Amino acid sequence: MISSSAVTKSNKKQKTSPTPTVMTFSAAHDRFARLQLLSSHTLYDLVSTLCKHTPVGYEGSEGPNDHLWYVTTVDGTKYESSEYSCMSELRANRTKLDTVGLSTGDTLQLTYDYGTTSFYTLKFLEQRPLTGDEVPGVFPRNNVRSGMPPSYSRYAPAAINGNEVLNLDTTFSQLQRWIFHSEGPCVTVNLFQAGKKKNYGFMNNDCRGVLGMMYLPVKADNLANYMTYFNEGAKAKPAGLETDGYPHYNWHSVVILPMSKLTDALDKKYCDGTQRGFCDAVICGDMDQSTTTTTGSNNLNAYFPKIAALAGYRKDSRVPKGWITLTKRGNNLNLVICSGNCETRKSNAPKGTSYDGMDQHTPVEEPLIQVSNVDISGLNDLFCVVEGLLMTL
Repeated sequence: MISSSAVTKSNKKQKTSPTPTVMTFSAAHDRFARLQLLSSHTLYDLVSTLCKHTPVGYEGSEGPNDHLWYVTTVDGTKYESSEYSCMSELRANRTKLDTVGLSTGDTLQLTYDYGTTSFYTLKFLEQRPLTGDEVPGVFPRNNVRSGMPPSYSRYAPAAINGNEVLNLDTTFSQLQRWIFHSEGPCVTVNLFQAGKKKNYGFMNNDCRGVLGMMYLPVKADNLANYMTYFNEGAKAKPAGLETDGYPHYNWHSVVILPMSKLTDALDKKYCDGTQRGFCDAVICGDMDQSTTTTTGSNNLNAYFPKIAALAGYRKDSRVPKGWITLTKRGNNLNLVICSGNCETRKSNAPKGTSYDGMDQHTPVEEPLIQVSNVDISGLNDLFCVVEGLLMTL
């Protein structure tokens, strides 16, 4: 005869933990990120996943153990990273996501690094059961949001009047190297005017410990000149790199000033106080215009008409004026095509440098197109992919 106590003990042994659910988060600083964790994961796991799949900290490449940090919930509760209490007694690595009490739409604020502090906002999107083909072992993960249009096909420019289009990779070889062969982990490229701001292009990369920036404060007359300007800007090198083999500074500003657009005001603002290799103002000429008025090989407006319309160089009933943002994080490239208004952010950075163009290409409205993990290895690829995407509008 089996006692009731034995039955009770047997039932306790057979009791299993509830099946975890999938919790999905977005990140305000990376519109492609869709971080998915199980409800049994911790807040530490969430921050670790954020660091792994999105740019966090210096050069966008720091992790959950590089600095102290804490996560703040909507009710103001703080959960801290380390075992030592500085901001809170609550530990992130011992707090499971399903105990935080999140509701759909709630935000979490990550305060990262108590020295050079940066802030990141995560939004809780949904909680759902595991599907039949999902196993717990694949989580945490980044289930990247991507919107490649079904009708997309890569564009291939045809010859016009017997003229083949320029090879952009070799014609603008300095810019090609600056964007696609940078030794640093992060590159951001913003092409064309940001909303109605006097910002016609801004790029930054991290190479050999130097944060390089290029900014164009005036509008080019056509795509060929536009690419020429940035190619000339990319020729400027950080001080010390060519003479001593290492950079003297960890920042390099390049403001591009086309000679045909140079005014006394621009000259005074950006040329006074320059320091070669640290704070440069590159005065450059236009591309050879001998064939751009006809249909020559350097008439990029004719070979890439949709991009020319996006940049405001021609009219197209389907393509509004807007801009392109390409972000490169390691081997991952994301592409966003935007139109409309852009955010305005206050900055305490010094005026009269490339900082004037920073943080001005974030769209207010939803992008026209956004795709992730695109196969782009050069300027030719970039223009052909973007032209093909714009043809789907």
